[in-house]
Amino acid sequence: MNIKKQLQNLYLYEIISGLQIVDAVWVLLLLSRGFSLAQTGIAEGFFHVVSMCCEIPSGMLSDMIGRKKTLILAGLVSAAGSLCMIATDWFGVILVSMGLNAFSYNLVSGTREALTYDSLLESGQEERYLKVSCIQENIYLGVFALTNLLTVVTVTLGYRKAYLISVVQGLLCSAVAWRLSETKIGREKKKEKLTLADMGRELKNYSVESIRFLVENSLVCRRMLVCGAVSAGCYIVYMMMQEHLVECGLSAKWVGIPLLVLSLFSMAGATLGEKMGRVNLRKLLFFGGLLTCLFISASGSSVLIVSVLAAGLAHGLEEMLMLRIENENQKMFSSEIRATMVSVSSMLYSVFMVVLSPVAGWIAKEYSIAAAFTGLGIFAAGMVCVFVLWERR
Repeated sequence: MNIKKQLQNLYLYEIISGLQIVDAVWVLLLLSRGFSLAQTGIAEGFFHVVSMCCEIPSGMLSDMIGRKKTLILAGLVSAAGSLCMIATDWFGVILVSMGLNAFSYNLVSGTREALTYDSLLESGQEERYLKVSCIQENIYLGVFALTNLLTVVTVTLGYRKAYLISVVQGLLCSAVAWRLSETKIGREKKKEKLTLADMGRELKNYSVESIRFLVENSLVCRRMLVCGAVSAGCYIVYMMMQEHLVECGLSAKWVGIPLLVLSLFSMAGATLGEKMGRVNLRKLLFFGGLLTCLFISASGSSVLIVSVLAAGLAHGLEEMLMLRIENENQKMFSSEIRATMVSVSSMLYSVFMVVLSPVAGWIAKEYSIAAAFTGLGIFAAGMVCVFVLWERR
């Protein structure tokens, strides 16, 4: 394998996949079509339910048929989801679109990380993974940050043109994935063509091997739980910040600028993650995790600058922690079930989102967004403390 060319294509994939112009304003686009806030909430919940249910099966599929084919499929599914958004105003089709987008996300999640690590492992350069994954994350976040600045343009284009661009983006992702090389490591005994019986047998084997690994490696499970809780808390802050910023006195048309600031903090955190490779992970997770939770709670401040700064610091620290933990976990995964294991971590995040998102929304409605952010921070801090105390015991 030409590892230089492989990494270049992986970086190009991050650039194209980050061009998600509708992700920052999909709620506004639905509202502009006459859908209610309740319906957008249902759509968001349906996305996470599908994501939760399909996360592990998608990882198994990636381990079974190969990472390259899975990424090609992900782009096609994403394009299909965007087409559904254009096809009709029937809410049932909107939910189908959200489901397809969730499945596309599942197909990429775990697959991209597994392909990157195994490519480096096959080339004898696995020690570069933390640096490479930080570069990938920074590329994705940087491109996505630029799309936040285009929110006014996206809304002006209207949902049809915006989602048509999204269709093209999905197809381009598949085209770039086609240029990637499949790794051979961990696939020595794989068949090129699988029958339904073969697939059923393989899925059973993956399930048994995955459960055995998790039972024998409880440390990895605890790391995954902490990652899921902290990441979910930060993402809910990101979602609710749009409304909170308006409540703080910011005009709705300028919301994209603070969101860009959050993305810049995330990029800084991804860069910092590479520098933390030699720091004791337990201490980093404990102190960094508690600081993240503190800033999640402080994001509910009524002072605009304080709120944006706190949310930015929370997102930056979260990126640093997640990249470091993923790097340590990858060292413990075998190539045969690598994508499945990463998908387990993503599934736990989806589980937290399904539970915490409606709870935070209810608290925000009944009390305030500040109360919701405080509750999220306290819950995530509890998870961090449990992890450390459990490991010491």
